[in-house]
Amino acid sequence: MRFHSLYLAIAVVAATPAFADGVLQQAEALINLQRASQAYDLLAPLEDDRAGQPQYDYLLGLSLLEMGEAHTAIFAFERCLSVEPKNGPCRVQMARSHLALGETPNARAELATISEYNPPPEVQQLVARYLGAINTLEQQQQRRISAYALAGLGYDSNINSAPDDANKVASALPSAFGNKGSSIPTSNDSAYANLAAGASLVYKVSTNVVTMADINMQARTVDADHNLDYQAVDSNLGGSFNLETFQLVTKLQGQKMWLDGKSYRDLTGGLLQIQGTVGDGQMALFTQLSQMRYDTQSARDANRQNTGIAYSQAVDTHYSPSFYVSIYGGSEAVTDKTFERFSQSFKGLRLGGGLSLTTNLSLNTQLSYETRDYNKDSYYAGITLPGASFPTVYRDDKESSIGINANWRINKQISFIPSYTYANNNSNIPFSDYNRHVVSVDLRFDM
Repeated sequence: MRFHSLYLAIAVVAATPAFADGVLQQAEALINLQRASQAYDLLAPLEDDRAGQPQYDYLLGLSLLEMGEAHTAIFAFERCLSVEPKNGPCRVQMARSHLALGETPNARAELATISEYNPPPEVQQLVARYLGAINTLEQQQQRRISAYALAGLGYDSNINSAPDDANKVASALPSAFGNKGSSIPTSNDSAYANLAAGASLVYKVSTNVVTMADINMQARTVDADHNLDYQAVDSNLGGSFNLETFQLVTKLQGQKMWLDGKSYRDLTGGLLQIQGTVGDGQMALFTQLSQMRYDTQSARDANRQNTGIAYSQAVDTHYSPSFYVSIYGGSEAVTDKTFERFSQSFKGLRLGGGLSLTTNLSLNTQLSYETRDYNKDSYYAGITLPGASFPTVYRDDKESSIGINANWRINKQISFIPSYTYANNNSNIPFSDYNRHVVSVDLRFDM
């Protein structure tokens, strides 16, 4: 959080000592002219020799703070205050650094220390202004509301997730079926239009309890086949509990989906997650339970459970790289045992990462691999021919995907997001074997 340059001007005019050192005078002048990066370039090469000198550390920290590097600025201000605990300007900027990081208790403590030194009226006014900013920030932290809207266009090489080659599928059929290649559905490509919107609310009940709620809506129109048009509404309601050594997150989840304008599927469930700091990153253990109910395909009604572990970390280096990895497994059991062949067990791996190429441009990638073992299933379930007998085949799918997207933040509210995803389902059932390429461009507006 950055504050109006008037705050800086007041702090400098009210309480900054006159620096006799020519380099420090030049750096101070550059900061007053809002050229903090040039001041930092002037000061940084001297850090090995001059760190520990209060005047130097103060200006170094101030230049970093004005550049948006509040976390690093704190170290310089700490060196200054360790030598001169009653250095008013330095302590004011220390409070401002904590405020920029959202650390309101620390900022309030620094301002209280300044007040104990009975500072001049100008500094008292500055302290009062910062206390007002702290109160405003604490109110924002207690209740945060955000919303977004998204519109995009895309192309899907296999909009119906069907095999690429009907003849190849037909060749896998026993000869009793004859040549059925012409009647087997194959992949269709299509352009599509996508609309999405959502909102979230985070309310801080206490220091250790935070409640959360969000809703997201999506609608997609498929140009080549409107039977595949779909709409969906997702909602979540939950809480986060800080238990000192770890954090507990709980959520109730729901989804309503329509296909071609008709009610298609309802999903309800819950999530339980335990997360905490491990090394320089975050480790999470999670379990998720859900019920899927289909309006016109009750044979597919199922209960699903998923359990896994995830780790994520951001690295403090050039381009600010971050990564995550998740391993999971579970099962999907149909409620009608007559259709037990639709039940499955699954396990998978997901990983990804991101790079901040510039302050407004980031690059992200995701990879996933999942295996699914179905219960007793046949190539030709439900089909019988006189004198024909077919061997039982246990369906086994291996699905992999890779995706990459860029996020160009045009301004504070608008982002341009191009993306590409490739998916492959390798199945021993030819009907379920497919490849898919999806390219899209989206424009997102954050409120």
